[in-house]
Amino acid sequence: MNLEKLFWSKAKVDILKYLIFRRQWISMRALEAELEWTFPAIKKQIDSLNDAKVIDVDKEWQWWSICIKKDFFENIKNIFFSGLKQDIIELFDSYNIMISKYYFGKRFGANLDMDLIVIYKNLEKPQIDKIKDCINEIFRDYFIETVSVVFMSAEERDKRYRLADRFVLQILRCYPN
Repeated sequence: MNLEKLFWSKAKVDILKYLIFRRQWISMRALEAELEWTFPAIKKQIDSLNDAKVIDVDKEWQWWSICIKKDFFENIKNIFFSGLKQDIIELFDSYNIMISKYYFGKRFGANLDMDLIVIYKNLEKPQIDKIKDCINEIFRDYFIETVSVVFMSAEERDKRYRLADRFVLQILRCYPN
């Protein structure tokens, strides 16, 4: 999903990502320090979001404090999680010969202890490290610093299934297919 096309601005998307995944009630100066945008670019997008009545801007303090309105927060969060999910799917599709299955975990609403589970068939350590780096880069682009990912070979998953491993059975309960 191309969020920049949907929201018409990369700066606006970065601001919304920051407010959703990092923290709310932040000043424009703090956004300028955190994001790689100039103050005028941030102000323009904040004004646009404020005019659209998507965010609240508290101007009573010495600085402006910005947050997404409660009525919109979950909806916008779902859009951005869809974008995150789509980015991960595109990454895994590029490795479809080596990755047999993947499961979205707790961060995506599934009742799993991990955020992402990857079942592979033909991967060596350098390839796994490269995919891990790509996954980390995708999550960092959404201002998510910590993510729990499990890489498991198809053979290991089958072995753990035969041994009635709790983690593998939990995956099967969440994703019966």
